[in-house]
Amino acid sequence: MKIALLLVLCSATLAAGCGSSSGKAESADTFMRRITTEFSRGQAGRLYDGLVPAEQRVVTRAKYLACQRNGGFRMRSFKVLDSYGEKVDVEGTEESSTAVTVQVTSDDGVTTATMHAIKIGGSWHWMLQPADLAAYAAGRCP
Repeated sequence: MKIALLLVLCSATLAAGCGSSSGKAESADTFMRRITTEFSRGQAGRLYDGLVPAEQRVVTRAKYLACQRNGGFRMRSFKVLDSYGEKVDVEGTEESSTAVTVQVTSDDGVTTATMHAIKIGGSWHWMLQPADLAAYAAGRCP
C-alpha cells in the first residue's frame, strides 16, 4: 500500500519550516500537508530537501533518491485531526516539535498517523523513522 509507505516515511517525525507564498509563516499543519502531497506525487527530491540536516549528513541525496520506490498515489483527502507540542530526539538532543495527527485517504484506503514537525533555523524539516535512518547509516535502502 502506497499510503502505508507514506506513513513509514513520515510517522516517526518531521522537522524545520518554510514560508508560504503569501509571506505568512507556514504552520506545522500546513507543512505536513505539503510533505504528504509531495510524497503522493512521488517527489523524492523535494522530500530530501526538507529532510532534517543531521539526517542529510547520514544519507546522500543520490542514495535517498535511488532508494525511493514511490511513484506516487492518488490522495483523495487529507485531514488534520490534532496538533500539540511534544519533545523528540534529534542526534541525542531533546528538541521541541509539533506533533500533527493526520488522516489520509487514498485509493488504498484510510490511514491515520502522528508525525512531528520541528523548526530548525526558521524552517520546517522532517525526520526519517529510526529504522530507516539505521538502514541508510548501514549503506542499505530501508
